[in-house]
This record gives sequence, structure tokens and C-alpha cells, in this order.
Amino acid sequence: MKPVHLTVFIIWGALCSSIFVYAAMLSSMTFAPVKNDAASMSSVIALAAGSASALSFVLRKLLLGGFATGKLSLDDPAGHGRFLGGNVVVFALSEGVGALGFVNGLMSNGAGDAWLPYLGLALILMLAHIPLPSRFKPAS
Repeated sequence: MKPVHLTVFIIWGALCSSIFVYAAMLSSMTFAPVKNDAASMSSVIALAAGSASALSFVLRKLLLGGFATGKLSLDDPAGHGRFLGGNVVVFALSEGVGALGFVNGLMSNGAGDAWLPYLGLALILMLAHIPLPSRFKPAS
């Protein structure tokens, strides 16, 4: 495993762990009973989360697709930067879905059905974008 693979994997692990931190915080917080109508904002958050999810796959193909086809290589410094930057962008979009769920959970007074689907989707996205070295080797 090259050092850049290890760096990307550490970043991926840290962002995955933040999803669990969001879940722990929301499940342990106590909220005062407040009559709050956040339905319209929940729709906007759902739209943003769906867009970020789709965009993560598109950007992974655009930014990192050259490594699997052999057009880009980790042996040159430009390839290191592209690899690291592309993965960080994809991971940030995926983890951002969890952050949107955290915000939606806060606005909904911690109701589980307001934040749990977002955190679950963020974890699934992070697992779908796991930076395995075999994904970035050119096909023979």
C-alpha cells in the first residue's frame, strides 16, 4: 500500500467515525418539547442530501476515473494531488449527507425518523466509496 493510499484511508475512517459521533450526540441529547414546524426545511434538506449523494458518484467518476483506466498514475506528484483531492471531495459529499441529517435532527427535536435515514445513507455512501487500492489499479 502506497503512503497516499494510507492517507486517504485514514481520512475516510475519520469521516466515517464522525457519522457515529452525530448519531451518539443526537441519541443522547435531551430536547425541550417545542412546537416546531420544520417540514418545509426538511424537504430542502432531503433534496440537498439526494443531490449530494448523486453528485458523489458523478465526481468520483470524473475526478478518479482516470486511475482505473490507466490515464492517471500515482507515480507522479500530480497524480498524488488528484487522488487525494478527488477522494476528499467524494468523502466530503458523502459525509455531508450525515451532517444534513444532524441538522435535520436538531431542527426536529431529536426525532429518530428525522436523522436516522440520513446517517444511514451517509454510512452506505462512505462504504460505497471505500478507497481500496484495487479500485485504482488499471484493468489489464
